Amino acid sequence: MLTLPNSTHKKRVPIMIYRRSLTMTLFTLTLLSLSISFILSWPLVTSFAQLSSSSSPEMALTHEGANQLAELQAARQQYLSAWNNTAFSSLFDVFIAEGSHLGYGIYREHVPANVFRPGETIVLYVEPVGFGHQPITDASTQDGGNNNSTAATTRILYLMNMTADYIISDSNGTELATIEDLPAANLISHRQNTEFSLTLTLSQEEPFPVGDYMVTYIVHDQLTGQSFQIDKRITIDDNAITGALPLPDNDDNSMQQLLPQQQLEERSQALES
Repeated sequence: MLTLPNSTHKKRVPIMIYRRSLTMTLFTLTLLSLSISFILSWPLVTSFAQLSSSSSPEMALTHEGANQLAELQAARQQYLSAWNNTAFSSLFDVFIAEGSHLGYGIYREHVPANVFRPGETIVLYVEPVGFGHQPITDASTQDGGNNNSTAATTRILYLMNMTADYIISDSNGTELATIEDLPAANLISHRQNTEFSLTLTLSQEEPFPVGDYMVTYIVHDQLTGQSFQIDKRITIDDNAITGALPLPDNDDNSMQQLLPQQQLEERSQALES
């Protein structure tokens, strides 16, 4: 009687082991299946990610920007080629208020355009084109700092060199004064500058008598040997109220700030009367 439970127990043990083995086998197969599925799907995910990355707007904009810069550089080379075939001349010139020139295209235009007070400084703003750029080889050394060594570097710079003559004549064309070889520009730049402006200043150290005059400006490019001439009629008027047009962002009072105090008072009195 005691053997039956034992035999029964012995029979159940193999069955339980078999079931456990079957369960482990199924679990292993499931893991293997999942692993195989993951491995097979990985290249597809990677390919999709690469495809999405290559077609992203950021990458497209980067390539487009690079192409635009290349086109801009090519256009600049064509512009410089045309520049070198352009005669040295004035593209634009205008009288401006003294001290208002802050760079290319940044100034306050003098008003009235060509009327000045006796003793007032006369400043002509000029945008020359077709001037030369002389390449200069610059060899310099740089200190290596703590290494106690120096490194030699070579770079190409560009020289611009211009002078100007002034001829002052009366209304009949009679020359009253001539000023020659005034420095107009002597600059060295890292680039072949084309947006460049000159200011030609004529000071009335002795005030001109009231009347009409012709001021002839002759600008020489010392690099190309070319010159151009600008003729400007001016009027010297004792009663002139002169100033400068304001910049677009400034208020209307900016013109008044440039007027002498005495003339401001005279204008105020004239308005009151």
